[in-house]
Amino acid sequence: MRNMSHDIDEIIQKMNPDSHEFAQRQAFLEIGETDCQLLHEVHAKLAKRQHAFVSTFYDHLSQFPPLREFLDSPEVLARLKQTQAAYFERLTNGEYGDDYVRNRLRVGVMHQRIGLEPQWYIGAYRKYLSGLMSVLRDLFQDEPDKFFPTYDALLKIVCFDMSLALDTYIHSDRHEILRLKNYAEQIVGSMPAGLMVIDRDGRIRTVNHAIRDMFSLDKHGIPEGKRFSQLLSNQLLNECIEQGLAQQDYQNNLVITLHADASRLRYLRCKISHALLEEQNLLLLLVEDITERMQARAQLYESEERFRAAFGQAAVGLGEVCPDGRWLRVNRKLQEIIGYSEQELLQLSIRELTLPEDRHLDQVELSRLLRGETQNYSTEKRYIHKNGTPVWVKVTVAPMQRGNGQASFITVIEDIMQRKRFESELQRLAHHDPLTSLPNRNLMKDRLDQAVAHVSRVGRHVAVMFIDLDRFKNINDSLGHSAGDEVIVEVARRLARSVRDGDTVARLGGDEFVIVLSDVAREGDVALFAQKILDSLFVPIVIQGEELSLGGSIGISLYPKDGKDGVTLLKNADAAMYRAKALGRNNYQFYAQEMNAKAFERLKVEGGLRHALERNEFVLHYQPQMDLASGRMVGVEALLRWQPPGTTAISPADFIPIAEESGLIVPIGEWVLRTACAQHVAWKETGFPEVRMAVNLSARQFRQKGLEQMIARVLQETGCKATCLELEITESVIMDDPESATETLKKLSDMGVQLSIDDFGTGYSSLSYLKRFPIHLLKIDRSFVSDITTDPDDAAIVKGIIALAQSMKLKIIAEGVETTEQLEFLRKQQCDYMQGYYFSKPRLPAQLQEFMAKWVESLPPSVKNDLQSVVSCK
Repeated sequence: MRNMSHDIDEIIQKMNPDSHEFAQRQAFLEIGETDCQLLHEVHAKLAKRQHAFVSTFYDHLSQFPPLREFLDSPEVLARLKQTQAAYFERLTNGEYGDDYVRNRLRVGVMHQRIGLEPQWYIGAYRKYLSGLMSVLRDLFQDEPDKFFPTYDALLKIVCFDMSLALDTYIHSDRHEILRLKNYAEQIVGSMPAGLMVIDRDGRIRTVNHAIRDMFSLDKHGIPEGKRFSQLLSNQLLNECIEQGLAQQDYQNNLVITLHADASRLRYLRCKISHALLEEQNLLLLLVEDITERMQARAQLYESEERFRAAFGQAAVGLGEVCPDGRWLRVNRKLQEIIGYSEQELLQLSIRELTLPEDRHLDQVELSRLLRGETQNYSTEKRYIHKNGTPVWVKVTVAPMQRGNGQASFITVIEDIMQRKRFESELQRLAHHDPLTSLPNRNLMKDRLDQAVAHVSRVGRHVAVMFIDLDRFKNINDSLGHSAGDEVIVEVARRLARSVRDGDTVARLGGDEFVIVLSDVAREGDVALFAQKILDSLFVPIVIQGEELSLGGSIGISLYPKDGKDGVTLLKNADAAMYRAKALGRNNYQFYAQEMNAKAFERLKVEGGLRHALERNEFVLHYQPQMDLASGRMVGVEALLRWQPPGTTAISPADFIPIAEESGLIVPIGEWVLRTACAQHVAWKETGFPEVRMAVNLSARQFRQKGLEQMIARVLQETGCKATCLELEITESVIMDDPESATETLKKLSDMGVQLSIDDFGTGYSSLSYLKRFPIHLLKIDRSFVSDITTDPDDAAIVKGIIALAQSMKLKIIAEGVETTEQLEFLRKQQCDYMQGYYFSKPRLPAQLQEFMAKWVESLPPSVKNDLQSVVSCK
């Protein structure tokens, strides 16, 4: 309420009521002192009847619906009656100065603010005057001559009030017109489109800011009042404006260009029309800057051209498809992929091009795409080439909106035929051996599992045969790996030819094969089949002009006796195969329960060996070698022992073969050599006799590349002399490849290392090769020495070996001497050296040093003095 009162006061202040002007208005209405006096005299009498008069007045107003809206509320009606009574009361009090004027203006503004139209306002005054006439007649019954002067005075004041009320309406209308004019000017001024109003003489009446900027009008000064042609330089636009001035119904739309700067054009869309203002026919020029739109259109055109070029020349197939699957457009690559021309494709649908088996692939995903559940999808399927062959493609589909608002799909089609071929080949390689094309381990396991599942239902057997070729490594080493590959391929062919349909021949790698006999009635049938395999392998193969006879070791396990699953059957067949090899090779063995225990023990030993070095579980024991003639010590042999913590020592016979097969013998052998050489130097520094240190070389060590370099490095790093080192190589190792062995032995001999053949007599040495080998010593195997006093054959062999060595000027040493009788026999045959428990068991370094000291002390003085001249290894 306070805000409305404040607003009304502001409006009255803006009306700026002038006391002089209102005095003139009263004078014009002939309002004088007499009038004021007459009204003042009747004022008190009228006040007594005011209440009834006001009620009658509002009853009359309430009869009209437009006025009734203001009078619906009883509270509002009561307040209006009170206000009206005050208004009427002041109307006749005889005071009509500035306060009266402001009061009446305030009432007028309030009525205008609440929406009371002027006609109702004037009608209310008429009702007031009419009703007051009868009241005054009654009041002046006794003074009839005062009736007309008093009523005339009242009429004058009412007219004055009405003029004041009309002033408020007129002021309000003027204010609203000004507000609307300002609003319109602000809109026109802030319009992004330019506006110019031109009169019929061609002169500019109005311009807005936008058109000023578009045509740079400000540089010409104030444009209003100037002729348009003075400011607008575009000839086409000026000609159209001239036509518009000449024709009253002229309208036109045109696009003109202006130079925004030296390098850029500005595009303007101009609309010329007529408007009637203040009875003048004016020309309106509306100008819209469409430069960005034109540039965007040009860019869109360029983009569409680039799209067409990219679409047509894309390296993948592209096509647009309508929802029913018909092609709308296709590119060149898609035509190449499926062999149809564009015209032919536009007559076909995707369904017609898709292989029938693959048509379901699109249905679910396309439905999800149409429902908006996904933005795109990809699938791999086969289209039908024009020549009828299936073509593998990867199709990616995404929705798009065409310019006409219709939906369509953009499809990207990639030719994946080559990838599918690669995948097929990879799939084949993943399940087949690349050399023989036989199933590999993975496929074989799958087929074995299937075979087990099948026979478990029918109560029959599955046989697993694990085949390992005998001495295949010799073929690779002697003839090369290409020859070895030829042998593997031929073996694979023979095995595949031997089995039935439904059986599986697989290559696990190297020279290992597995045959799965999927449905076997009796164990005897498996044995016959195994012998058939061995016979087929034994048939000679000609490789590189060489005729080769093969053999194989076969291990067999049977379901369900030897295992309930494929893994167990394979493991047990493998164990049986190792048993066949241990029994001389080229035979077959059925699995037995104890084989697993041996295989487990072997695995356990091999696992321990892999960590024995780093855990320092190996130790060396040393056994003296004595000169039989003088009784002096001439050397020691380093013997490897393995003592895992918390368990008993493991015999060399148990772990050396496993180390040899697994390759662990190479690092172990280097450790033995290094430790023995370092011990030799340590003994020398403590005054121990400088005798030869004998170290065994394993077969794998002897064949390894860089053997000579390794030995030279160990000698240099430990400080041991080469002449103090004796390397023992078994007879069978040397004779396995005599030519290569001769070369290796020569290199070692040239270094100064002493060489001996260990276990001599157990192999098949050729005397011609033996003569060529740069060796210094032959070592008689303990198997011959143990029975030389009881077995004439062993005695004869030992005599022959000693005689052979003497004839070749080689030293001879017998190992395993344990009795006096054996010693005397060897001394009688003039054997040079002996080694065995007769003199000393193998001992730890400190124990050996202590033993030798005690032994020397126990000798007679004459013998003791003679022993001081110990043979040196210099």
